[in-house]
Formats: sequence, structure tokens, C-alpha cells
Amino acid sequence: MDNKYSLLIADDDEITREGIRKYLLRQFPCIESVWTARDGLEAYELFEQKHPEIVFTDIAMPRCDGLELIQTLHQNGYSPKVVIISAHENFSYAQNAVRLGVGDYLIKPILPAQIKQITQKLLDEIIQHDTFLNNINEMMNKYQKNLPILRERFFHSILHEELSGERILEKARLVDLDLTGKSYTVAVLKVRAHAQEYQSEAEQFANFFPAVIDTVFPPEIRVYHRMLGSSDEVLILVSDDPDTNRLFRAANASLNKFLASAKKYTGLLVSGALGRQYNSAEGIRSSYREAVNTLLSDVGQPADSIRNYEDISPNLDQEFRMDSELERNLLQSVKYQSYSHCLELIDRMAEQAASFDNVKFEYIKTYFLKLTVLILRELQVTYAEKADLPVHFDGLFATEDLESCLSWFKLFICNVVSRYQKLNQEKGHSLVNRAKHIISDHIADSSFNIDDVASVLYISSNYLRQIFRQQSGESFVEYLTRIRMEKALKLLQDPAAKLKIQEIAEQTGFNNQRYFSVCFKKYYGKTPTEVRGN
Repeated sequence: MDNKYSLLIADDDEITREGIRKYLLRQFPCIESVWTARDGLEAYELFEQKHPEIVFTDIAMPRCDGLELIQTLHQNGYSPKVVIISAHENFSYAQNAVRLGVGDYLIKPILPAQIKQITQKLLDEIIQHDTFLNNINEMMNKYQKNLPILRERFFHSILHEELSGERILEKARLVDLDLTGKSYTVAVLKVRAHAQEYQSEAEQFANFFPAVIDTVFPPEIRVYHRMLGSSDEVLILVSDDPDTNRLFRAANASLNKFLASAKKYTGLLVSGALGRQYNSAEGIRSSYREAVNTLLSDVGQPADSIRNYEDISPNLDQEFRMDSELERNLLQSVKYQSYSHCLELIDRMAEQAASFDNVKFEYIKTYFLKLTVLILRELQVTYAEKADLPVHFDGLFATEDLESCLSWFKLFICNVVSRYQKLNQEKGHSLVNRAKHIISDHIADSSFNIDDVASVLYISSNYLRQIFRQQSGESFVEYLTRIRMEKALKLLQDPAAKLKIQEIAEQTGFNNQRYFSVCFKKYYGKTPTEVRGN
């Protein structure tokens, strides 16, 4: 044992306290000091000075008894390990001791073996607790040390990888960032020129940017920024306000204010670009790409100005953009949910559409036309020639307001849901087919299991497990593993995909690349690297 510990013995009997003190020092090399006190008051004064880890205290002592000593220690925020010593096996004493959190009780006359056993037990508990705290501190130190690198990787992933909004928020929490919000946009700033030569552009910008950027944005907008390269700064702007138009205006005003400050106080000429605004964190990647494209196309523009993606795509400034998560839910729900559930999603879409005050109705109509085509295409992919569903698009084209457009779309969804239900019944094995649809839609979710499917289908997990094997010839886990492995193999063999093995693992429901490789080799007899190499 490397650590040294100390004890305090409180007993009005000198023979008892000295006997215990000498025995402990002789038996336990890790005990460096043992202090003694004749009563509770003297013991408390010693404790405040020495802070021992363990206290042996008699119950009956003058001025302040053992229970009062323990209570005083607790009231002042101290929590040592305590052993009560008593000449009588008094049940009320034991009750009070338990109430005060004391679990060890010695009855006089005390045998040396009892002292040794209790002391060793308490020392083991202290050492175990110290080891636990040391491990936690070591982990926290490593985490804090690696946090900048982890955040760099995080920002790279959300700007360059196709991740769901939920996955982005989850990864943000792992690096101690809160990206929860209701609207998002991305800006890119770039140093163009400087007026003085005493310091490099990059150093000037790196020093000035963090000191000023948080002050130019209103408090309702959170700013997360990272330097890319020597002179490019990426800003992710997050707002709790779902109104993307307000975020657009606030972002432009704040960014122009920053550019003016940079020019005034440092002589730096900074230009910038702002991507479109989205109602889900999933839109961060798209907004970043739009900002970069805008920045690359700003030839001939003033060096100290902000350009918006709409400036280079004038036909998009009035485009109606629905929450991608809401859209995805509807695309999935028409397959295996009730019509009433789909209506709830459409009503939420209607609320979002109504919030776009300045959007032309033609853009809203175009959006629902695209969504209709997507749903029809998915129906045809699922059921081929049996999926023929007459759709009277003339009715949609004739609508002149949001209400009539939504009425047409709801009727269309009603027909789609009915067709899915009918085809499922005709094909048989309805529940298993619906389960497979659900599995296909959640193949990338590592926590997805049979309970999730059963809850959507409103049946028990045991019943689903039973009919799944009966009707498909394989268990739920076997089927899930097979389609994940088949998708992984397809991605590995697709030269156009250009995905890293870690990315393929994530797209097939594996958070850990090593575990994915083990499962892949067990299934195919080759590692992912070997398959890709061949």
C-alpha cells in the first residue's frame, strides 16, 4: 500500500484507547498516525486539525458522547468511517448509530481480532473509493486533454458527413456541446487583405475573432466556430426560434457588424458567406456547402461584405423547405402506420407551411408535388406492378391556397395508406412484411431491436419473434444481421461510394469499427479490409 492513513480514537478509558492505538500502529504499516481524545469535544477539535479517515469512538463519554460527536461531524460536512465502541449492547444506541450512517459496532471487552477485521474492512473500502476517484480523475483529465481534438473531429464530421439530426445532437453531447435548437445556419468567413504588415493575417484574425464574435450576436443565437486552414472561420449558428427568416436577418446583421469591427480595429478585410437556414441540425452540412459555394463565387464583390446563398441562386430565396425529420417520418409512416397518424404529421407540416409568411404558394405546391412523387416511387419499389395507384395531379395543380393543397394531399395519403394495407393483406404475412419495412428504415440505428418493431406494430415482442421465424425461416436477429452485412458488403464493393470502413459501420448500425469488423469476418470469413482489397 502506497497511501498512508490516519485514525482518531475517542474514549474516556485511557487503557482502551492506548491499547487500540498501539495495536493499530503495530498491525497496519499503512496507518501513519493515530490520535487519541478523552471525550467528544476534544475529539472534534483534533478531527478539525488532522482530518483522519477513520474514527473509533466510545458511546458514553463526558461533555460530549460518541453519538453527539458523529452528529456534529456530519453537520459540519465531515464523513469519516466511524466505529462505535460501547461497554453495553444497547439496542437504542445501535438504532441511533444506524440512523447516523454507522455500520460498525464493537462491544467491550474488545478482542484484537475484531479490531483487525473491522479496520481492514474500512481500509479496503477507503482504498477502493480512492482508486475509483483516481480512475475517474484520470479519465476526466484524458478527456479534457483530448477534448480539442475530439471537437475538431466532431466539426469535421457534421460539416462533411451525412448524419441525421438526432445523430448530430448525440455526437455533440459527447464533446460537451449543446446543439439543440429549432433553426440552424452556417457562415464561412475569410480574410481577404490587411492594411498593416506587423502581424500575419492568420494571427491577427485568430486573436481578434474569439474576442469579438460572441459580442456581435444577440443572446438568442448560439455561435459555435472553428478555424479551417489559415484564414477561414466556420460559424454554426443555432437558434431556439423556429422562424428561419428571423435567423436569416439576425445572422446577416451580426456578421456585417463583425466585418465592420474587424476593418475598423485591425485593418483586416474579411468577406463572408451565409448558407440557407434549416429547422433541423441535419441541415448544417447543406448550409455549410451552400456557404462555401457562395464564397467561391464572390468574384467582383466588395472584400468586406457578406453574401447569401440566395444571392447566387435567386430562384431559391422563396423555396419552401420542410423539416427533413418530419418529412422522413411521413415517408416511413405511410407504409405501416394508420391514416390518423399520418394526418397528425401532415397537420404539423401545415403549421410549418403557415409560418412562411413571404413564401409564394407555388413553391409550397411544388414541394407537395415532389413529396407525392417520392411516396409513389417508394410504393412502386416495394410492390412493383401491384403498386399501380391512379393519381389525379390536375387536382393538385388547380389548388390556389394552402388549405386546398393540403386537402388534396391528405386524400392522396389516405389512398396510399389503404393501398399499402391491401397489398400487405394480399401478400400475406402482413406483420412480418411490415416489420421488415421498419427494420429497413432503421438499419443504421445501433440501438434498434425487436422491442422497437413490436411497439410500432402494437404486438408483444415474443409474438413477433415467434411469427417472424415461422414466416421468414430465420430469427429476427439473423435477419437484421444478414441485411446489415449485405448492405456493408455492397458499400465495400461499390467504388463510387468511397466510404471509410468506420462510415460503413455507422451506416449499418455499428458504433464501433472493431466490433463491426469482427462481425463481418464471422459472417463472410473475411475482414472488411480484405474484401475491399480484393
